[in-house]
Amino acid sequence: MAETGRAERSEPARRRIGLVLGGGGVIGNAYLSGVLEGLRRATGWDAHDAELIVGTSAGSVNGALLAAGVGAEIQFAHVCGDPVPAEHEDHPAALLARKPDRDWTTRLYPSTGQTPRPVLASPGSVMQAAQRPGQVPLAVLLSGLLGEGSRSTRTIGEIVETVWADGWPDRHFWAVATDLGSGVRVPFGQRGAPRTDLARAVRASCAIPGFFAPVRVHGRRYADGGLWSVSNLDLVAGLDLDLVVCVNPLSPSSGRPRPEAPSRVTRWVDRIERNAWRGFGERLEREKRGVEAHGTRVLLLQPTRDDLEVIPRNWMDPEPRGDVARRAADTTVLQLREGSEALSVALLEEAKA
Repeated sequence: MAETGRAERSEPARRRIGLVLGGGGVIGNAYLSGVLEGLRRATGWDAHDAELIVGTSAGSVNGALLAAGVGAEIQFAHVCGDPVPAEHEDHPAALLARKPDRDWTTRLYPSTGQTPRPVLASPGSVMQAAQRPGQVPLAVLLSGLLGEGSRSTRTIGEIVETVWADGWPDRHFWAVATDLGSGVRVPFGQRGAPRTDLARAVRASCAIPGFFAPVRVHGRRYADGGLWSVSNLDLVAGLDLDLVVCVNPLSPSSGRPRPEAPSRVTRWVDRIERNAWRGFGERLEREKRGVEAHGTRVLLLQPTRDDLEVIPRNWMDPEPRGDVARRAADTTVLQLREGSEALSVALLEEAKA
């Protein structure tokens, strides 16, 4: 006879973890790779298990690889130029880590071979910003005034195509871009967004105005999703997630360490950089509060002062990528083990279990 008076055990509900990866150029990609590896080391949770992944600009590269099954450990090995971990040698995604890193970094900025528009890349974006002040970000207006870039995002697409040649992965992944004609934010992969393949969506999300040429999807021109927001964290508000891990390279938690005798140019560049970071950080905090207002906890990871010791002022410089990734992995482990995010860590560990 079955015992009575004892409550039946039920399996705990699976934790729904979202992941938001912000932009930051080549260095941002390296920083994100390091943080994702640090998360794995500290909690056992691999980011490719996220319920939803949202990537903007550099973050769309990391996010697309995660959605395609390339876990944190393989991405980290690729950026650092390290051997593929033995347990992943037979994984199809290991092709990425075995692909010579120097091969694509030396071809990172190939020319489009076309004459770009020198000014007014998008009169439509200018009009939209003028008609909707306060609703359309200033960066969208400025991108419309700038000329088109002359460099191609083709090499960025090749990285994605190495592991996902065509179509869209089954995992929920959004690559955020900006429609230059309308000034509207477009998360490719979201229901209702224009359909395209994974590599082209990532190329569009990474197309920095004035540097890269816009990417065409169904006849419309798209540029960097960071024009709207460097993180686009607000996209996950109200999606009934238990936790959102947001990694944002362009909103450091402190200022860059200063040299003993900075030059006038260095001081000028630092001032511009700090003001930009402050603006990015303020917007990120507003987006964070909006997500938390719906009952979702947000774990926000940003470069620390230790990270900034190895992050160059030129965020498109490929040389220090390995150093940046290794430092980010270490600082992330330290933050999660010694910081005040105990509940977030517990949720990640529970999601892994």
